[in-house]
Amino acid sequence: MQNTLDLSAVSNTNSFEDIEVPTIISSEGEQLPYFLLNEITPDIQREIDFIDAIQQATNRKARREAIDKAVIGLQCCKRTIKNKLKKLQSYGVTSLAAGRKNKGQFVIPKQWFDFIASIYKWGQKDGSRMNRSQVHQHLVTLTSEGKKLRGKDYEEKFKNYPKVLEDLVAGKHPSCPTVYKVIKCYLAQEERRVRHPGSPAERQIVQTTDDILVLTHSNQVWQIDHTKLDIFIVDENGEVIGRPYLTLVMDSYSGCVVGFYLGLEAAGSHEVALALRHAMLPKEYGPEYELTEKWHVYGIPDYVVTDRAREFKSEHMKLVSLQLGFQRRLRAFPSAGGLIETIFDKINKELLSMLPGYTGSCVEDRPPEAEKSAAVKIQELEILLVRYFVDHYNRHTYGRGLAQPRIERWKTSLLLDPEELDERQLDICLLKATRRRVEKYGCVNFLNLVYKGECLAGYQGDYICLRYDQRNVIRLIAYTYSNNGLPGEYIGIVEARDAEIQRLSLSELKWRKKKFLEQESKIDQTALLRERFMLNNFIETKRKSKRRRRKKAHEERAQETNQSKVDELFPESQTPEELTPQDSNTAALASVQEKTVIESSDPVSPLSISPETVAEPSSQQKSTDHNPANTRKRSRRGIQDWGEFINSSW
Repeated sequence: MQNTLDLSAVSNTNSFEDIEVPTIISSEGEQLPYFLLNEITPDIQREIDFIDAIQQATNRKARREAIDKAVIGLQCCKRTIKNKLKKLQSYGVTSLAAGRKNKGQFVIPKQWFDFIASIYKWGQKDGSRMNRSQVHQHLVTLTSEGKKLRGKDYEEKFKNYPKVLEDLVAGKHPSCPTVYKVIKCYLAQEERRVRHPGSPAERQIVQTTDDILVLTHSNQVWQIDHTKLDIFIVDENGEVIGRPYLTLVMDSYSGCVVGFYLGLEAAGSHEVALALRHAMLPKEYGPEYELTEKWHVYGIPDYVVTDRAREFKSEHMKLVSLQLGFQRRLRAFPSAGGLIETIFDKINKELLSMLPGYTGSCVEDRPPEAEKSAAVKIQELEILLVRYFVDHYNRHTYGRGLAQPRIERWKTSLLLDPEELDERQLDICLLKATRRRVEKYGCVNFLNLVYKGECLAGYQGDYICLRYDQRNVIRLIAYTYSNNGLPGEYIGIVEARDAEIQRLSLSELKWRKKKFLEQESKIDQTALLRERFMLNNFIETKRKSKRRRRKKAHEERAQETNQSKVDELFPESQTPEELTPQDSNTAALASVQEKTVIESSDPVSPLSISPETVAEPSSQQKSTDHNPANTRKRSRRGIQDWGEFINSSW
């Protein structure tokens, strides 16, 4: 075939271009490839021994005997031996190891290799998972289209593969085993990882999404990254708290560590800001750190390069960069942060791996006693890290052919002396608390702790804003609070009133509160709960008795309300003579009402009698009443009881 490609060579190269090898010029003027035996196998050594015996023969007889021995020893004919001798004179000793070039290999045109690889890559997009058999079936399907492949629909598909198009139109395509081998070779090439040798000492670059930064001096480019350290931390009582997070700031040109932040909280924008604050300020440590050297690395960088994590693109980071005047850049790809990633590996190997509670970087290989053997507190780990950065890492030679410590390279490569910032200029990096009202005596409450400061004496009853460093919440920084968006003014520093220690991190404070609640839950509360239970029963009993009294009183009122308001005018148990004067008047009124009812053609209810009729009887009636002669007892017409009459008429 023409334009064929040896896939055994392709699998060992990064591209499909021809492999360039050194060449020599023969005596005839033609270029010949130069080969050299790298390894001599026993078979090649045996062949060399027989051929060498032939070459070293002193006469023809000895030469013929040597050839006969070679024929028997190599199990070949004399003609083969003569051909080997001829190749030895033309190509040298490497011809003894040369066999069939394509032995154990397969040869396929380069266009076909690229086309099959492109189909396989297309089959892996958008969640698809095309296998090797389906790739071959796709080629068979294309072959069935025949001359239709020359149409406009397939013009873009075969734009770079004219040879493939001609073969498919002619009904030719690679076999299924060949497709399998091509895909296997392609995957082997894609999975190969080659280590970068590193940039030269000078003219190093950092590739970002916006541009390429050429490193020329110290404090030009700082890189920030964070990781979860492979070690368990304990509290003051020896109980395991968890694994801490480390946020690291490094100078790219000198490789020097300029600042860090260590905490138990997952790394966020505030942790990054606190690491920057530590890096930009001059660092002074007390005698408890036992440092041999000083950590005089500070200043403001020109660029801060990070990965594309959310915390590096937050609003807080924008404010910090605007306040301090540096530019933010994002790495173009993960390998651009290899410089700072190597520090995390060194911390594990050179420091953490020797401490109790080390977990290792692999979860599967984690020692079972890692958590049980943990004994390092977070304050102790911070001291060890400071000592490691100052006296060990920064004092190591930079490498890349330069016998110069990293700290010395940082100092000698500064364009200008770094600016010493006021600590108040970096308060924007601190965490901001919500507003708090100042109480009496200049006190303020925060995180269930009471803080007091003489600077707050004139702000009693006013709202203020607090800022704090998570590494130490014993001391807070107070600013005035404004509702109309105006900036707050620095007031002063307040300290925890009842604190017995000088340093306490926010994570430790939260951990103490958690342990306090757990210990409180373990206290025997039988008596307390019994008292609450009896109190609830007493309240319920009182409520039930009160409801019963209300119900009884309600029933009594209902009975009184439902009784009739009509009085009996003529009770059966009394005679007219026994009636009282008041009853007589009532009886006279009833007589008038009865007469009116009887004289009416229709029965009339007593409610239909008007008050005028009852109050002012007619003159005839009056005269009759005053005449004793005309007074006679009326007949009751069979009505024995007035109450019964009223009920019947009602």
